[in-house]
Amino acid sequence: MSIADHFDHAPDAGFVRSYDSEAARRQFQISLVLIVILAAAAFALGLLVRFDEPAANAGSPVQTHEVHFAGNLADLHS
Repeated sequence: MSIADHFDHAPDAGFVRSYDSEAARRQFQISLVLIVILAAAAFALGLLVRFDEPAANAGSPVQTHEVHFAGNLADLHS
């Protein structure tokens, strides 16, 4: 038999859950502690991580290369 055969049109019971205020407070406090731990870890990493200084390449000039094409646009369109 399908569910449609036994579908009872009972009214909704409304508010059926009761919330424990102590459990909610405990969960909130644990969440705050986890946020503080993550913030402390991020702060510690920010203090410990040092990025390298730019390399001093003053002695070696930047090399430039000329670009050579096989032709120009006038040759291609004729």
